[in-house]
Amino acid sequence: MDTKLNEAARELLEQLADRLPKRRLPAYRALADAGETAQLLNELCKILIGRGTAVTPAEKATLTQLLDTVPAGDYDYINNRDQTLAAIQVAEQPQATTHDDLRALSAGTHALLERLADRLPQDRLEEYRTLSRVGEWSMLVDLLSASLVTRRIPISPSERDALAALLNWFRPAAVADLAYVRDRENTLAALNVTDQP
Repeated sequence: MDTKLNEAARELLEQLADRLPKRRLPAYRALADAGETAQLLNELCKILIGRGTAVTPAEKATLTQLLDTVPAGDYDYINNRDQTLAAIQVAEQPQATTHDDLRALSAGTHALLERLADRLPQDRLEEYRTLSRVGEWSMLVDLLSASLVTRRIPISPSERDALAALLNWFRPAAVADLAYVRDRENTLAALNVTDQP
């Protein structure tokens, strides 16, 4: 197997490591060590699609190049590369990392919370404001989403769009325990969006 190809696949694996199941990482790294590049790429595609794990545009470009280069074999995801690449989710925004990102995330969650304040239960509103103050934005977005979905609270299209933008800040693998953030597509689909909230 091509050494450069194997190294590129290993580099991609390490970039994705924080979004992959920890128990599977040793097996993936063993495939890289053994030079089993095709099998490694097939497994990565399988887990990314199976878990709906988002990748950055650059990571998808790297994966596309690797799938174009790796020799064909008995690997479903590689052999069906077009369907595979179409099924891999790309993050619309990077995970919040810089101070500016965090300020924008803080401002966005606070602004949406206050827009919805008169439609939320009072006890929940106080809890959500506390989460906002202490910087627990992923938990706040998850709980706020849960309230909106389960209570069928009416929201406007612009409020839905604001929530969608907040949900996009978080990589699914980084919020595995937060069901509404992790499953953002179903969360957004389940919202009670009306022209007159």
